[in-house]
Amino acid sequence: MKAKLNAVHDNDLITLLKSLNLLEKIKKGKVKCKFTKEVITLDNLHSIFPEEGTIKVVCDTPDAIKFLSEYINEKNV
Repeated sequence: MKAKLNAVHDNDLITLLKSLNLLEKIKKGKVKCKFTKEVITLDNLHSIFPEEGTIKVVCDTPDAIKFLSEYINEKNV
């Protein structure tokens, strides 16, 4: 089974974050990476995905990206 990946261009990221009610939270340092607990900024945001009715975010550290890949493979998302 192949995973479906949706991408958002940088130009549309702010609009997406606003629609998910995440933009202000990120700007205030209130959002943390699902895997590393690092504070998410607009500069280190790597991925956004739904999980059990909530939105999770992932930072761009190598560890977080590795954990995300393993998570996707496990869940067959």
